[in-house]
Amino acid sequence: MNTNMKVTTSLFLAISLLFIAVFGLTALDHSMSHQQSDCVVSIMTSAPCPTNLMSIVRHHLSAIQSFFNVTISTFIFSVILLIAVSMLALTYLFKFLFLRSQFITQRSRDYRFRFNLGKHKLISWLSLFELSPSI
Repeated sequence: MNTNMKVTTSLFLAISLLFIAVFGLTALDHSMSHQQSDCVVSIMTSAPCPTNLMSIVRHHLSAIQSFFNVTISTFIFSVILLIAVSMLALTYLFKFLFLRSQFITQRSRDYRFRFNLGKHKLISWLSLFELSPSI
């Protein structure tokens, strides 16, 4: 798959998710006229769901912002950091080992050609006589 197709697909998916998020918020029923409202944020914050569009957006954004206001302990942060660094290190280690094995394979081909050079010269010299006319 070429890079233009990857970029186009990624951009299309990101825009699709953005449209679903924006238009999905406006499609919900925010009237609070019945017992079970579609407003999930009002259940989380135990506040009634607003009725006009701007206050709905503000209400939902404040709920999303409250997810990011969580404090993380030092131990959990250290574990997450250790896992991330380990994954990066393993990725580079496997990449290095793969490149090293390719380097060794190429070197062995070069040495094989160098040590069989006499055989190669003999075969090339005999090939000159294969299609030459006899005297």
